[in-house]
Amino acid sequence: MPYMQTAISVLIAGLTLSTAQAASHEHFRQHDAHVHGHVELNIAQDGNQLLMEITAPGADIVGFEHAPKNEAQHQAMTQAQIQLKAAEQLFTLNTEAKCQLTKVNIEHSLKNANHKEDEHEHEHEHEHEHEHHDDSSHGEFTAYYDFQCQSPDKLSMLKTQWFTAFPSTEHISVNSLTDRGQKSAQLNNSHSVFHF
Repeated sequence: MPYMQTAISVLIAGLTLSTAQAASHEHFRQHDAHVHGHVELNIAQDGNQLLMEITAPGADIVGFEHAPKNEAQHQAMTQAQIQLKAAEQLFTLNTEAKCQLTKVNIEHSLKNANHKEDEHEHEHEHEHEHEHHDDSSHGEFTAYYDFQCQSPDKLSMLKTQWFTAFPSTEHISVNSLTDRGQKSAQLNNSHSVFHF
Protein backbone atom coordinates (compact mmCIF):
# COMPACT_ATOMS: atom_id res chain seq x y z
CA MET A 1 0.00 0.00 0.00
CA PRO A 2 2.61 2.55 -1.06
CA TYR A 3 -0.02 5.25 -1.58
CA MET A 4 -0.58 5.40 2.19
CA GLN A 5 3.09 6.18 2.75
CA THR A 6 3.06 8.79 0.01
CA ALA A 7 -0.13 10.42 1.27
CA ILE A 8 1.01 10.67 4.86
CA SER A 9 4.51 11.77 3.84
CA VAL A 10 3.09 14.63 1.78
CA LEU A 11 0.66 15.67 4.52
CA ILE A 12 3.16 15.33 7.35
CA ALA A 13 5.95 17.04 5.39
CA GLY A 14 4.23 20.38 5.87
CA LEU A 15 4.00 19.78 9.60
CA THR A 16 7.55 18.58 10.20
CA LEU A 17 9.09 21.12 7.87
CA SER A 18 7.34 23.90 9.75
CA THR A 19 8.81 22.87 13.11
CA ALA A 20 12.22 23.85 14.36
CA GLN A 21 12.92 20.25 15.34
CA ALA A 22 14.32 19.20 11.97
CA ALA A 23 15.47 20.45 8.60
CA SER A 24 13.46 17.77 6.81
CA HIS A 25 11.00 14.96 7.48
CA GLU A 26 13.63 12.33 6.73
CA HIS A 27 16.17 13.92 9.06
CA PHE A 28 13.49 14.25 11.75
CA ARG A 29 12.64 10.57 11.54
CA GLN A 30 16.24 9.39 11.40
CA HIS A 31 17.21 11.53 14.35
CA ASP A 32 14.42 10.46 16.68
CA ALA A 33 13.17 7.06 15.57
CA HIS A 34 16.23 5.08 16.63
CA VAL A 35 16.38 6.20 20.24
CA HIS A 36 15.32 3.23 22.34
CA GLY A 37 12.16 3.99 24.28
CA HIS A 38 11.19 6.76 21.85
CA VAL A 39 8.37 6.31 19.35
CA GLU A 40 7.14 8.83 16.79
CA LEU A 41 3.46 9.14 15.82
CA ASN A 42 2.45 11.35 12.88
CA ILE A 43 -1.24 12.03 12.28
CA ALA A 44 -2.68 13.80 9.24
CA GLN A 45 -6.29 14.50 8.31
CA ASP A 46 -7.44 15.09 4.76
CA GLY A 47 -11.22 15.53 4.62
CA ASN A 48 -12.77 12.34 5.97
CA GLN A 49 -9.46 10.48 5.82
CA LEU A 50 -7.29 10.26 8.92
CA LEU A 51 -3.81 8.82 8.36
CA MET A 52 -1.53 7.68 11.16
CA GLU A 53 2.11 6.64 10.86
CA ILE A 54 3.92 5.27 13.90
CA THR A 55 7.63 4.44 13.86
CA ALA A 56 9.29 2.53 16.69
CA PRO A 57 12.70 0.95 17.26
CA GLY A 58 12.72 -2.83 16.95
CA ALA A 59 14.00 -2.99 20.53
CA ASP A 60 10.74 -1.42 21.76
CA ILE A 61 8.57 -3.81 19.76
CA VAL A 62 10.37 -7.17 19.86
CA GLY A 63 13.42 -6.58 22.05
CA PHE A 64 16.00 -6.66 19.23
CA GLU A 65 16.89 -4.69 16.10
CA HIS A 66 18.28 -7.35 13.78
CA ALA A 67 16.83 -10.14 11.68
CA PRO A 68 15.33 -12.89 13.86
CA LYS A 69 17.98 -15.50 14.62
CA ASN A 70 15.99 -18.22 16.40
CA GLU A 71 12.48 -19.56 16.80
CA ALA A 72 11.68 -17.34 19.79
CA GLN A 73 12.64 -14.24 17.82
CA HIS A 74 10.59 -15.39 14.81
CA GLN A 75 7.61 -15.83 17.13
CA ALA A 76 8.20 -12.37 18.61
CA MET A 77 8.13 -10.90 15.08
CA THR A 78 4.88 -12.69 14.26
CA GLN A 79 3.27 -11.57 17.53
CA ALA A 80 4.44 -7.98 16.99
CA GLN A 81 2.86 -7.85 13.53
CA ILE A 82 -0.42 -9.15 14.97
CA GLN A 83 -0.33 -6.51 17.72
CA LEU A 84 0.53 -3.70 15.31
CA LYS A 85 -2.26 -4.67 12.91
CA ALA A 86 -4.83 -4.43 15.72
CA ALA A 87 -4.97 -0.63 15.61
CA GLU A 88 -8.22 -0.48 17.61
CA GLN A 89 -6.42 -2.11 20.54
CA LEU A 90 -3.57 0.40 20.35
CA PHE A 91 -5.48 3.62 19.63
CA THR A 92 -8.94 4.89 20.54
CA LEU A 93 -10.38 7.94 18.80
CA ASN A 94 -13.33 9.74 20.38
CA THR A 95 -16.55 8.05 19.25
CA GLU A 96 -18.23 11.27 18.08
CA ALA A 97 -15.87 11.42 15.08
CA LYS A 98 -17.18 8.01 13.92
CA CYS A 99 -13.81 6.83 12.58
CA GLN A 100 -13.42 3.36 11.14
CA LEU A 101 -10.12 1.66 10.29
CA THR A 102 -10.03 0.84 6.57
CA LYS A 103 -6.41 -0.06 5.79
CA VAL A 104 -3.30 -1.17 7.68
CA ASN A 105 0.25 -1.61 6.44
CA ILE A 106 3.10 -2.83 8.67
CA GLU A 107 6.74 -2.64 7.61
CA HIS A 108 10.01 -3.36 9.35
CA SER A 109 13.68 -2.95 8.49
CA LEU A 110 15.12 -5.56 10.85
CA LYS A 111 15.90 -8.03 8.09
CA ASN A 112 17.37 -5.35 5.83
CA ALA A 113 19.60 -4.01 8.58
CA ASN A 114 21.04 -7.48 9.20
CA HIS A 115 21.44 -8.18 5.48
CA LYS A 116 23.53 -5.03 5.03
CA GLU A 117 25.60 -6.06 8.04
CA ASP A 118 26.34 -9.48 6.54
CA GLU A 119 27.42 -7.98 3.20
CA HIS A 120 29.62 -5.44 4.96
CA GLU A 121 31.28 -8.18 7.03
CA HIS A 122 32.21 -10.16 3.92
CA GLU A 123 33.77 -7.13 2.28
CA HIS A 124 35.57 -5.62 5.28
CA GLU A 125 35.85 -8.24 7.99
CA HIS A 126 36.98 -6.20 10.97
CA GLU A 127 37.28 -2.67 9.61
CA HIS A 128 35.09 0.03 11.17
CA GLU A 129 33.58 -2.35 13.68
CA HIS A 130 32.08 0.43 15.80
CA GLU A 131 30.44 2.22 12.83
CA HIS A 132 29.30 -1.12 11.53
CA HIS A 133 27.59 -1.91 14.83
CA ASP A 134 25.78 1.45 14.75
CA ASP A 135 24.53 0.84 11.20
CA SER A 136 23.05 -2.52 12.15
CA SER A 137 21.28 -1.22 15.24
CA HIS A 138 18.63 0.82 13.47
CA GLY A 139 16.04 -1.84 12.67
CA GLU A 140 12.57 -0.39 13.21
CA PHE A 141 8.88 -0.99 12.67
CA THR A 142 6.58 1.43 10.86
CA ALA A 143 2.82 1.01 10.92
CA TYR A 144 0.45 2.94 8.67
CA TYR A 145 -3.23 3.21 9.59
CA ASP A 146 -5.93 4.67 7.36
CA PHE A 147 -9.20 5.68 9.04
CA GLN A 148 -12.36 7.04 7.43
CA CYS A 149 -14.23 9.41 9.73
CA GLN A 150 -17.89 10.29 9.16
CA SER A 151 -17.62 13.38 11.40
CA PRO A 152 -13.99 14.52 11.22
CA ASP A 153 -14.99 17.93 12.61
CA LYS A 154 -15.79 16.17 15.90
CA LEU A 155 -12.35 14.59 16.15
CA SER A 156 -11.04 15.81 19.50
CA MET A 157 -8.84 13.19 21.13
CA LEU A 158 -6.85 10.01 20.75
CA LYS A 159 -6.09 7.67 23.63
CA THR A 160 -3.31 5.13 23.25
CA GLN A 161 -2.81 1.75 24.86
CA TRP A 162 0.64 1.52 23.22
CA PHE A 163 2.47 1.61 26.55
CA THR A 164 0.58 -1.46 27.76
CA ALA A 165 1.20 -3.37 24.51
CA PHE A 166 4.86 -2.31 24.26
CA PRO A 167 6.11 -1.51 27.78
CA SER A 168 9.67 -0.77 26.62
CA THR A 169 8.40 2.49 25.12
CA GLU A 170 9.03 5.43 27.43
CA HIS A 171 7.40 8.17 25.40
CA ILE A 172 5.66 8.91 22.12
CA SER A 173 6.21 12.15 20.22
CA VAL A 174 2.95 13.05 18.48
CA ASN A 175 2.74 15.46 15.54
CA SER A 176 -0.70 16.12 14.09
CA LEU A 177 -2.01 18.15 11.20
CA THR A 178 -5.83 18.32 11.08
CA ASP A 179 -8.58 20.83 10.34
CA ARG A 180 -8.16 21.97 13.95
CA GLY A 181 -4.58 22.98 13.15
CA GLN A 182 -1.20 21.48 13.88
CA LYS A 183 -0.12 20.28 17.27
CA SER A 184 2.74 18.41 18.90
CA ALA A 185 2.81 16.62 22.24
CA GLN A 186 4.70 14.04 24.26
CA LEU A 187 2.80 11.04 25.62
CA ASN A 188 3.96 8.61 28.28
CA ASN A 189 2.49 5.83 30.38
CA SER A 190 0.84 8.24 32.81
CA HIS A 191 -0.24 10.72 30.12
CA SER A 192 -1.63 8.66 27.24
CA VAL A 193 -4.29 10.98 25.79
CA PHE A 194 -3.59 13.34 22.89
CA HIS A 195 -5.99 16.26 22.29
CA PHE A 196 -6.23 17.55 18.74
